[in-house]
Amino acid sequence: MRYPAIGFFCGIFLLGTVFVNPVSARGEAKELYKGAEEKYSRGEVDEAIADLENALEIDSNFRKARDLLLKILTTVSTEYYAEGDYERAFPYLTKAYNLAPENAKVRYMYEVVSKELRAREAEKKASELEAQRKAEEERRKAELEARKKEGELLGRKRQEEEERKREIEAKKRREEEKEKKAQFEAKMKMEREETEKALLARKEEVEKATKEYGEIRKRLKQTIIFGIIGISLSFLVAIFLIFIIFTHSDRRFERRWKEERGRQDEFHQRVEKILLKDQERILGLLEKQSRPFIGETKKIVVETPGGGRQIITDINPHIRARADGVELIEATIDDPEVGERLLKPFLEDRESRIRANAGKALYKFNKEKAMVVLTEMCKSDDQWMRLSGAWALGEIGSQTAAEILLSLLQDSWEFVRKRAAKSLEKIVTQKREEIEGNLLERIMSALKEAKK
Repeated sequence: MRYPAIGFFCGIFLLGTVFVNPVSARGEAKELYKGAEEKYSRGEVDEAIADLENALEIDSNFRKARDLLLKILTTVSTEYYAEGDYERAFPYLTKAYNLAPENAKVRYMYEVVSKELRAREAEKKASELEAQRKAEEERRKAELEARKKEGELLGRKRQEEEERKREIEAKKRREEEKEKKAQFEAKMKMEREETEKALLARKEEVEKATKEYGEIRKRLKQTIIFGIIGISLSFLVAIFLIFIIFTHSDRRFERRWKEERGRQDEFHQRVEKILLKDQERILGLLEKQSRPFIGETKKIVVETPGGGRQIITDINPHIRARADGVELIEATIDDPEVGERLLKPFLEDRESRIRANAGKALYKFNKEKAMVVLTEMCKSDDQWMRLSGAWALGEIGSQTAAEILLSLLQDSWEFVRKRAAKSLEKIVTQKREEIEGNLLERIMSALKEAKK
């Protein structure tokens, strides 16, 4: 029986505590509220605000304390706001705004004061930074002045030292020149004496030699006359013999040269006939083998896995074979006349790839004619002809080819424009040094525009 009784009394005690604590808390909050009213009436505003804040901490639902606190904060902050004393108004406005953010008047004053204080703070910081900057400028200016003065002093010292050095060197040079002059005069005197002695000795030798020369001259005249006669006769005999030898040799050489040239012409004609027969035979075989594929030639654009597009132009093996034949002619034939003749049927082919290969190959033998063919391809109404022409011009890589490719960057078909851009990039990469400066700038500018 004891334990249930103890439990009962404990429960009663706990219930009493639960009900008594709120009651005592409300009583304490009311006392703080009354004290705040008395303090506010006496003009003790900050003490009244502190009591009301404590009352709200004890009982957050104490409406009268909240309203009175808001009234005091609003009144005080309004007074300071009207006076323009935003620094003193801001703490009260902050408390009022936190207490009643929905109050329009409080919110308006809080925003205005906050903005003004931030502006003042920024202005204060700016003025401090400006003062610091000016102080730093003054300091740097003082340092520069000090360095300038120090430099001027060092400059004057160096100048004085250099003047002293120049004076010493000038004095030394004067002494050396004086000594050299004395040596030179002594040497010239010695050489003059030796020259006079040599002239006297030479005069005696000349007189003696003059006598001997008179005698020798007489004998020499006789010898020269007989020598001239003998040489003239020998020269005439030699000319006659050379004329006979050259006349006979020229006739033999001319005859041999004509025979050799005839053999070369005959050999070239045989080679040309063989090549032409082989070409006709190869073309005939290609035509015969490609008959089953006639009508299957397609030029299509396919989507690639990466999201791009790729052009397929030579599904027909007949086209590939003929194009390879053109490349074989370019690689194996060196004679321009033979190469041009072999390429002639390919230059009029209806297939764009074959005609482009033929134009590129013809550039090896006849550049002007090749550029005419490729220019016509690039101006063709057939978009595939323009595409293949752009490729061939990129392989040639001349300045004329670059000019034509620049015009193809404005083509109506997207793939022709892309092919022209790739060909120009190849020319710039491989033959940059051969391109004129103005043309190179135009190409680079056009490529940048094309990439955009």
